[in-house]
Order: sequence, then structure tokens, then C-alpha cells
Amino acid sequence: MEMALGERVLQEDVELLFTPSLSEDSEPMHAIAFASGSGTNFQQAILESRGSNFSVDYLLTDRALKRRDPFEWIGALEYALQFYIPADIVNGYEMCGSWKAAQATDEDKLAYERKCQVFNQAMLDKVQAFEAAQGRPFDLAILAGYMRLFKDPLLQRFNNRAINVHPADLSVLTEGGARRYIGENAVYDALVAGEARTRSSIILVDQKVDAGAILVSGPWLAYKGAEEITQEEADRHQGEQKKESDWPALRFALRAMAKGELGLHKRKTHPDGNRIVVYQGKEMPYQGVKLPLEEAV
Repeated sequence: MEMALGERVLQEDVELLFTPSLSEDSEPMHAIAFASGSGTNFQQAILESRGSNFSVDYLLTDRALKRRDPFEWIGALEYALQFYIPADIVNGYEMCGSWKAAQATDEDKLAYERKCQVFNQAMLDKVQAFEAAQGRPFDLAILAGYMRLFKDPLLQRFNNRAINVHPADLSVLTEGGARRYIGENAVYDALVAGEARTRSSIILVDQKVDAGAILVSGPWLAYKGAEEITQEEADRHQGEQKKESDWPALRFALRAMAKGELGLHKRKTHPDGNRIVVYQGKEMPYQGVKLPLEEAV
């Protein structure tokens, strides 16, 4: 799905993901983060905000305590305390139940989807209450290790304004044109399939799993583990990839959006229906902006 790089796009054909004001007293890009666990991506977003034209103003989580240690808060809440960021919790398990258990029958699946809609409405209520109290809307939602389904009506509120960090190269397709490495076990799947290296993708969130436009593809990380791929080896590799690819890609994406450099073409799309990403007025390939940056120009 490669395409020619560098083609200039008319300004009127680009929908920027955020449009900064030129005035001296302009507001930065205001972001909300959603997290379910360690919160390291949340932390990286906060650190990047210290030198960029955006702020992370609020954290919403779907649980408060660690699964392995029910007496300790999840890392994301610890970071919120450390950086003085307001946070709220809406218990996803209490409202939705277990996703795995809900796969038993079609009736269970439908019941789970209905519960998820109620849960996402509860999350949206928190978002809107915070926005009303602050007197300004959020420009962006950052899914920072968020393990719940981000669905309507919450997704509708952040349509083309919610990003996720996915730990695999989403430009690798099946013969039928579907993305090959999706889901929470994508790194293991890629390594078992024989991939010698992996990289992270920053994507827009849409209705389908890991199907949104690829904004940024992070640096490659070569696999240097055991020849026999185990879940443990894949998890170790993914831990390294967070530092080498997840975080640089996320920080770059946030910085570029806040500067008004990232957008979507209003008319042109890829064969899968995703709109072509535009960076600094130029069309990008299916992989979005490829890091290191010199690969993208």
C-alpha cells in the first residue's frame, strides 16, 4: 500500500486534528487520558506536554486497584497524583462484567455490548461534567493503555479525536487486505509469524478493533530473543518496544498535533477506507509518518 511521498495538499483539503491559534494568549490543545494499568504512556504524554503546545488535564480509569495486588492503586493513578492531574474512576468490571465470560453465547455477547454502552455513557458523563466545570472542551482523547472498549456514545464525542498506541505494525495485511496484527496479543502474533522486527503504531480510534488511520509508525525494534517464541519472550520484547517505539511515536504524534502539523485529507482515502494522513502539508503513506523522521520525507 505504498504511495508516492511528498505530494503537497491544498490547505482547504486538509482537516487538521488540532488547529492552534496564532494569538499570543491562545489556548493549548487540551487532552484527556484514559488508562487501565501502569500508566507509562500516560506519563510520557505528561512529560511531552511540558515542552509542547498541549496539556493533559484529566485522567479517567476503569479500575482503581492492581489485579495482582488489590491493595495498591494502578500506576496511572499514581502518576496522576505525582503530576497533580485530576482523576476519576468508573468501575468497568462492575458495570460490564467479564469480556471473556461474555463470549459464551450470542445472547451473552449482546448483553455485554448493552452494558458497555451504559458504561461508555457513564464515562462520557464524567467527561462532560469536567468540561463544564473547566469551561472548555477537550480537543483530544489519549488511550494510554486503556483496556476497555472505547465505543459510542464516548467514541462519537471524540470522533477522529481519539488516539491509541498499538504495539504492532498495522500496515502488514493479510491476502484479503485485512490488518494482520491486531488485538492485545499482537506482538506475540507477529513474532510467531516470523517477523524479525516490530514497531508501534499511533492510530485514530474508530468503531472496529485497531482499524483506524495510522498517524505515526514508531522506530523498528529488532527481535533478539530465543528462537522459540514463547509468551514470556514476546512480553519481554514488548517491554523493550514500549521504550524504543511506543513512547517516541506517541510523543511525536502529540507534539505534531499540538503544532497543527497532522491532519486528514478531506477527500482522498486508502483502499480500506481510511483517509490519507497529511503531515506538514504533505500526503503520507499508509503507515503515516514513519520514524525516524527522515524516513517520512
